[in-house]
Amino acid sequence: MRVALYARVSSEEQVEGYSIDAQRRAFQTLCEGRRWTPFREYIEEGKSARTEDIGKRPVFRQAMAAGLAHEYDVLVVHKIDRFSRKLRVTLEYFDRLSKAQVGFVSIVEQIDFSTPWGKFNLSVLGGLAELYSDNLSQETKKGWHERRAQGLYCGTLPFGAIKGDAGIPVPDMQDRRVTIDGKEATVRNYEGLTMAFNLAAEGKSDRDIAIALNSVGYRTTGTHGPRLFSKDTVKDMLNNRFYVGFIPNGDGGWIRAKHEPFIDPRVFEEAQKMRAQRTRKPQTIRSDARVYSLSGIARCFECHSTLRTFKGRGRVRLACNGRIKSDKCSQPSTFLDIYERQLVEYLRVFNIPEDYRGRLLEVHKKLQSAYDVDLQRSALEARLKRVKEMYEWGHKTKAEYQADYAAIKRELQQLPQEPNNAQVLERLALFLRDIVVAWETATQEQRNRLATCLFEAVWIKDKKVVAVTPQPDFKPFFDLQYEGLSHGVLHWRPRGDLNP
Repeated sequence: MRVALYARVSSEEQVEGYSIDAQRRAFQTLCEGRRWTPFREYIEEGKSARTEDIGKRPVFRQAMAAGLAHEYDVLVVHKIDRFSRKLRVTLEYFDRLSKAQVGFVSIVEQIDFSTPWGKFNLSVLGGLAELYSDNLSQETKKGWHERRAQGLYCGTLPFGAIKGDAGIPVPDMQDRRVTIDGKEATVRNYEGLTMAFNLAAEGKSDRDIAIALNSVGYRTTGTHGPRLFSKDTVKDMLNNRFYVGFIPNGDGGWIRAKHEPFIDPRVFEEAQKMRAQRTRKPQTIRSDARVYSLSGIARCFECHSTLRTFKGRGRVRLACNGRIKSDKCSQPSTFLDIYERQLVEYLRVFNIPEDYRGRLLEVHKKLQSAYDVDLQRSALEARLKRVKEMYEWGHKTKAEYQADYAAIKRELQQLPQEPNNAQVLERLALFLRDIVVAWETATQEQRNRLATCLFEAVWIKDKKVVAVTPQPDFKPFFDLQYEGLSHGVLHWRPRGDLNP
């Protein structure tokens, strides 16, 4: 077994005495005890794992690329938070490692995905990751709905706005020092915002406005940091009705906000009018561009082509790609919900045995505990206390202390309000006990994730689901339920007028 170590320590943890050497020693002890061959150590110093952007963690990205290329068989970390402090990132890369047949071991949490059972466990966690994460985010969504009901904006404020009293957005008139052609200048983002709308009202193109903003030193704001404006970022800004006193209602519409308009509504409307005149042809969105439950796995039993999804004004249909391209296949198209109802009949008899279910719940419980919100809150509050002490001892300037204090406070405010672990485990147990419950609860995208986790292919013939091919990790469980049937497919149900 070729085994790799990923070890990480952030800048703050380096100060506090965390040790890369300790992580290395634990890795060597594990390899010696299991007679594994150390392949490589991926060491990342001075990098935080709180970000969801792995581009900011080049060594992590390198380790993942090597694993997905199957350069090693197992990835080891000293503790889950060395891998990532974001549950979404962890589950996403668990899913990718599982598909590449790479195991994963966390020494402290004693989570071992290197065995055949462990790899199966990893595939279940990855396959249901989106479903879990959506359930865990319900409390956060409730908070967003409450903020919208109060007329408050949700998310990062757009360019030209900052938070004022009681969290109500106000114009961003902060001075920002920039260098233009070797000379220093001062810009204020709200002035750049009004400049953009005035230029649009005069008939300037989005590209021309982006060039004008960049030339005088303005840069974008938001989660991606300061970047040059492009025609797309200008387009999004000019279409944003936030600037005339509205906020998104969460369903694609707009509602009146508490904040005052940033731009004169007459200037806003003139800008929209001039931009509409410049538009040569309205863009059309393909009606079949989204993901549906059987996207990518529905197959024609006759010609083995994939089935494509189409949605007109009514229900979604599936049609054979082979028939679309030629007339050699006679497979007719029909509605997706008809196939879904038939597929549910297969799922009704699928069952994960009780002992496996208990082990799955135990591993999920360990994983959740590694991301316990209370622990994160305690750690952040301890950091607040430390930065205050460092300021009082003279190790930080007042400006450094205020910046650190504000950053930690923001992290505290952004911690999700998750339901308690018992509620999560109860819901997960229900899903595992009856996979149909998970299917009926899920959206179309989630159903596709679940179906892809269970099946390599769902075979369609004459408007019927006639067979499914299970994923290798799940084949033993299907064999338990359908013992004695064909090994190549789960089930074959012939038409009455054919020879059985």
